[in-house]
Amino acid sequence: MDDWSTYRHPASPLRDLGLACLGAGEQSGMLPSFAGRTLSSHAIVLVSEGSGHFTVGSRRFTVQAPAIIRLFPGVSHGYGPGPMGWKEHWLLFTGPTARALEELGCFVRSQALVQLDGSSEVGLEESLGLFSALRQALLTGGPQGDLDASVLCQRVLIQTGTQPSPVTIDARAKDNRLLSALREGAHLPLTLSQLAASLKVPVPELRHAVQSATGVGPKELIIQLRMQRAQSLLADTDLPVQRIASLTGYDDPAYFSRLFTKKTGSSPSGFRREHQRADPADHHTWDV
Repeated sequence: MDDWSTYRHPASPLRDLGLACLGAGEQSGMLPSFAGRTLSSHAIVLVSEGSGHFTVGSRRFTVQAPAIIRLFPGVSHGYGPGPMGWKEHWLLFTGPTARALEELGCFVRSQALVQLDGSSEVGLEESLGLFSALRQALLTGGPQGDLDASVLCQRVLIQTGTQPSPVTIDARAKDNRLLSALREGAHLPLTLSQLAASLKVPVPELRHAVQSATGVGPKELIIQLRMQRAQSLLADTDLPVQRIASLTGYDDPAYFSRLFTKKTGSSPSGFRREHQRADPADHHTWDV
């Protein structure tokens, strides 16, 4: 691996509206350490070989590869390799999408250092494989280079994002069965307790399985699945809204319409007008 570092000043639309890659690099060996540094942007450092230290605020950690160091704007930090050196790969990025990824749980401030285990190394290897293309994108002039670097940066962030919990194969298989059963029965008008009882698991176990796999609780996942079903029915059938409400688990069509509008940004009839492929003149639907 050649040592390299490249910085870029991306176009303002990416910085203001999306995600802009401000720079990247790869270095190895006895690199200098530093402390008390504060960035105005986000950063991520992937340590693929060796060991060292990482300090954030008043806390100091030992870093053992493979590991991910996540740096947040305005947070004092420092890091560096130990006596034998290490291999690091880093990214600087900024923009509203960075904040969105943080809110979605791709990276969280309470986990500034993530020590990876064997189940996570595949995602790390895939991320490291993107750095060659990222280097080329950062060296490419104009909007195309900005866009390519942004996409590659997002891929690295997502692949090194939320890491799987060290659960057993049996536990993971059971969680997958619960999720499959939940998806199949999401349209049924059941409470969370009734749903857990139908799946023969305690409510806390169901909540944990769903949260671990999707990042949201069972109630929110059920709403998402119901809205997806409703959107498909609105776009692909002539069924009236009242019937679609019933088929997605809502006895009150008015409540369904309010919830659908809140979650999708469009009323059921508005969504149908926009997304139904057949001739609208052939359809007779109404809102409630």
